[in-house]
Amino acid sequence: MQLGPWTFTPDDYSIHDKAQRIELEPLLSKLLHYFTEHPGKIISRQQLVDAIWQQSYVDDNAINRAISELRKALQHPEVPQSLIKTHHRKGYSLQLPHQTNINIEQVTNDGSIVLDQATPYRRRFPLWFIALTTLLLATTAVIFYFFNPKPALPLESSKQDDKPRLVEMELVTRQKVTWFKGIESRPLLSPDKQLLAYSHSQPDGTLRVVVRKLGIGTGSALQEVVIEGNNNLYNIQNWQPLSRNLLIQVIGKDGQDCKYQNYDFSKYPQYQVTTLTSCSGLNFGTAQQSADGQWLYYSKSNGGLYSSNALLAENLASGTVQTLLAAPSAGLGVTIVALSADGSKLAYILMPESNKPDIYIYEPSTREHTRVASLPFPLILLGLDWSIDQASLILPGGDGILQLNITDKSKSLIKLPEGVTLGELTMLAEDQAYISGFTAGNATQNSMQLIKIERPFDATERKITLLDDVAGSAADLAVSPVDSSSYAFSANWTGSWQLWLHKKGQNVQLTEFAPDDQRLGGINWSGDGRYIAFHKQGNLHLYDNQRQQLINKLESNDVGQAVWLPDNSGLVLTRLQDNSQNLWQLDLISNELTQLTFSAGTFAQFDAHGQLHYHRDGKLIRYIDGGKSDIELKTSSDANLVALWLLQGQQHYRFGMLGHLERHNIVTGETQLSQLPYQLLGIHLDPHNPDQLYATVFVTPELALEFIQWKHKP
Repeated sequence: MQLGPWTFTPDDYSIHDKAQRIELEPLLSKLLHYFTEHPGKIISRQQLVDAIWQQSYVDDNAINRAISELRKALQHPEVPQSLIKTHHRKGYSLQLPHQTNINIEQVTNDGSIVLDQATPYRRRFPLWFIALTTLLLATTAVIFYFFNPKPALPLESSKQDDKPRLVEMELVTRQKVTWFKGIESRPLLSPDKQLLAYSHSQPDGTLRVVVRKLGIGTGSALQEVVIEGNNNLYNIQNWQPLSRNLLIQVIGKDGQDCKYQNYDFSKYPQYQVTTLTSCSGLNFGTAQQSADGQWLYYSKSNGGLYSSNALLAENLASGTVQTLLAAPSAGLGVTIVALSADGSKLAYILMPESNKPDIYIYEPSTREHTRVASLPFPLILLGLDWSIDQASLILPGGDGILQLNITDKSKSLIKLPEGVTLGELTMLAEDQAYISGFTAGNATQNSMQLIKIERPFDATERKITLLDDVAGSAADLAVSPVDSSSYAFSANWTGSWQLWLHKKGQNVQLTEFAPDDQRLGGINWSGDGRYIAFHKQGNLHLYDNQRQQLINKLESNDVGQAVWLPDNSGLVLTRLQDNSQNLWQLDLISNELTQLTFSAGTFAQFDAHGQLHYHRDGKLIRYIDGGKSDIELKTSSDANLVALWLLQGQQHYRFGMLGHLERHNIVTGETQLSQLPYQLLGIHLDPHNPDQLYATVFVTPELALEFIQWKHKP
């Protein structure tokens, strides 16, 4: 049975082409066989349940997983789009190469798939920050704007002489160890390996810390202590070396009150609390107290999120703050910190302008910084730990653990079986760990929704509407400049991120990218409404609304946000080249690229007069020549608001992840403030109505902690 380049043999559950043979699981083979019996026909989910599962009820996630796995199996270089097509709220169909949409049932005359607007549904969201931890929400927001993070620690992208030594492992034990509803994350074992602390975000909106006592040398739970209440967020940081003192960041629900507290569990389950110092609020990074208790190490930016973090050390007795490493001119700067078991060395992750992580060790006794490794790919790392023997640093990612020897700087990649996802971990023994499945890739999957906000700065008249209640995530949105009722947006409702158009009360899927987890973002309309620009996997795409055609405009794997020139003749792009983010101008006709900035530049925008503005290190800058003549207009000083200004007419807008909104009139000087009952990852302005905007909001996913033990694969 021929399926494009594949030959399907149902009897032996396999597909093959000229170069390879792939054996399918029986369920996938049965599913594919059923599709081949109805080529081009839309098959509803209930038909699949009746024919394949033959049960009265099948969980939607089971169907989604089966379709996703079948799509991945059918991927082929000769087939740019998926053979299994999703018809929103209708079902799926098998689309063989050269088979047109005219043969598909339930499609329009012009071949586009038109979807009915979802039935209105009011989802109950928490009234304030419900993120996994502030790190999780900050991570999601950071990822939201630029490169799509890779889900694993790549091996092939390293130079031949710098490739890690691959060590394949198999699991001896794998068991779930937490069962609360909501998200359990950031597992941290105390230095004596007797207490396990972790963060728990509950469905009712509270963020708390749980501390569990373990049996000696086992993963069994004996009892737990919960730290919560008082309308605060309790954000776990790190254990103090050589002690049972746990550092927790406590943040008020309005984001204004922030402090670091030490929780002494030396007489567990009783504990004593000591307030160490104040903090500036939500930040992408962690903190840790020194072994002698005199210093607090942490990362901090002066301009809020999207501006770089410096590495600081605060003397807790005098309050004096020392800068150990200045913030880079761009990039995230210092993020995760981790002290060695004896407290003599501080490991940290430095995210430079290129977003390619550098791993450093700082020695307080000598005040020297030593780079242990530089990873050759853009990646958001959420975990950093020391090996049991303190000879190596541990970085989890995907299904692997990267070990960096701090003496000879050699690398080893511990490869675990497929299906194990490592986002964060804490080592119990050389072959045992508690892990969290949260990765930077998870942050953009099934955790985002789009809302419309009418009269956002009037608390009495404000109206908030959830645009669609559909399984999956919806993220970027841009309103058409020529039709106030139409907007383009991205969503992964079909198992992969696609571009959608909302028009006349209906959602229309515009693209059919092959299945992957790489988010589609940076949506921007041309002024005449003809083209929609967006980026995916670092490539620039244009959708031509007039011809209903997708144009792969720039396939350079280095493109971030793009904005149209006022005359629609081209675009200004953020590009990542040679470890530097800068603005470039692309001519639409000649495809000629011209570099505009040379000392970092991102998030380009044009004001009402056609003047180009951009952002650098938490500052809003007016473009003159890309050099010293450029004019700095604004600097962020409020940690509750991100260092990103959106321009519309005479108004400048900003937002904060705890729901804060700010609108500043540059003519009158008036500033309006508001706080929404949502966690904001981005806002999207309506060019037709200054009293209406759209927002991408964070929705709490479900995550649990696991205990795993492994051994060498024979």
